[in-house]
Amino acid sequence: MIALDGWQVPGYETKIKCSFKLAGEDLSGYGSLTLSSDNGVKPAVLSVTTKIPFNEKSDLAKLISKAKELDEHGARIIRTVNCDVAESFKVRKTKFDGEMSATEDEDVKAWIVSFNLLEVMSKSEREQLQLDGEASNNTTPQ
Repeated sequence: MIALDGWQVPGYETKIKCSFKLAGEDLSGYGSLTLSSDNGVKPAVLSVTTKIPFNEKSDLAKLISKAKELDEHGARIIRTVNCDVAESFKVRKTKFDGEMSATEDEDVKAWIVSFNLLEVMSKSEREQLQLDGEASNNTTPQ
């Protein structure tokens, strides 16, 4: 089960995958050494797949409208996510990102809906902002 801003995402047989990249770059050149750089932790992505019955098309329409919703500045709405895997990954704030699809499945009389939620203001970002704030507070203009 997954909720966005307290709204339960509709559907059944919901599957949620959470992943993130540990960014790095191969620095080994042409030798046999395995040198690499650490370029930080990239934002997590929650990949959600669920089935919404054909007779609940208003639920599908509501989910689609939430995905398309923009704030007063024309940016996608940032939403608080609640689900076990997001909690384990310490993901709190997300926004819809990438492709959203709904595929008809006549066998089960439902749409198979999939979408991604991109982490916003990750723990790494919050820590960096805090460090940047401390650095600017500890400097004096010349």
